[in-house]
Amino acid sequence: MPGKEKRGKRKNSFLSWILFLANLAVLGFMLPGFLAAYVPPDKFWMLAFAGLAFPYFALLNFIFLVFWILLKKRFAFVSLAFVLLSWGRMAGFYQISLPDKVTKTERSLKVVSYNVRIFDRYNWKSGKISEDAREILKLTGTLQPDVLCLQEYHSGGKGKTSMCDSIKKYTGLKHSHIEFIKVNGTARPFGIATFSRWPVVKTETIKFSNNRLNLCIVNDLLCFNDTIRVINLHLESIKFSNEDYLYMSDIANQAEDQELFKKNSLKIFSKLRKAFIARASQAREVAELIRKSPHPVIVCGDFNDTPSSYSYHTIAEGLNDAFRDSGNGFGQTYAGIFPSFRIDYILYGDELESTDFTRIKESHSDHYPIAATLRLRNN
Repeated sequence: MPGKEKRGKRKNSFLSWILFLANLAVLGFMLPGFLAAYVPPDKFWMLAFAGLAFPYFALLNFIFLVFWILLKKRFAFVSLAFVLLSWGRMAGFYQISLPDKVTKTERSLKVVSYNVRIFDRYNWKSGKISEDAREILKLTGTLQPDVLCLQEYHSGGKGKTSMCDSIKKYTGLKHSHIEFIKVNGTARPFGIATFSRWPVVKTETIKFSNNRLNLCIVNDLLCFNDTIRVINLHLESIKFSNEDYLYMSDIANQAEDQELFKKNSLKIFSKLRKAFIARASQAREVAELIRKSPHPVIVCGDFNDTPSSYSYHTIAEGLNDAFRDSGNGFGQTYAGIFPSFRIDYILYGDELESTDFTRIKESHSDHYPIAATLRLRNN
């Protein structure tokens, strides 16, 4: 009997060490993912991919921590150290907020940010908007925003529905700034738009030097006897095609054809790498704009990047995140095949405080709209 007990202990000890090595491997992938927020992808792009995978490895490490605690193993201290290290970063993906301390007052404004995917323009027929486009318009009114920031905006086209007029009708927002993309000097009917309940006293458009299709617009709003600067932005898209999405949704079957799998995987990899690199300089341009603002700042938009990314970290530095401050649950805003990704944000300066951050789970676009109530502090 003593011999069997010793063999059992050795077997358990061996298994524990194997699992600990697996835990170390997870931590080995987790650490570069944590560092990705601080290293510019246009200097060293490989870490950006680690940042993309960071929340998954952080979750695996948390599972290991629970496992070690249940087994009363000292290995738990290693896992715990990394959980504590990544705690703030993971708060960007999942949040549990205490009851709101901020109540809506006369110095409050409700901000909504929404990538509307050009109002489902490719499914319009005979000049009539699609059902998804109609539901998006209704939703802008249902949410009752004071400030509405739209990315991938579409004008509706000549002689057809005017999306600007429709939005103003549904929301009651009288003031707007719409900037359209220009290709070879010709304005196209899609771009970015901000609608406001308050007068816009100054506007500015930032055209990113490395991309003509993504924009950032600035609006100074005169409200509460003060001026608030609203920055609405859309950073570099990955530009996945329908074929790319089809490949990723059926990747298990595609893996059987090694040549096709390699070709499509390299294509996806290349598009991600180019987007990571392009967003790095765009994020620095926006961060500089925020730093120079003489007014309280609200930043809304589609960053096309996660909370563990360099782009988010660069823009959000010195600002508050409405989801972190008053959100609950998983923060995913992308409604496509990457269900855990939060890539849309409402950020703001210390002159404001937030309550009631909400992700509205309506799948009329490939993004979910987000909303938060912000209050200008008395001082």
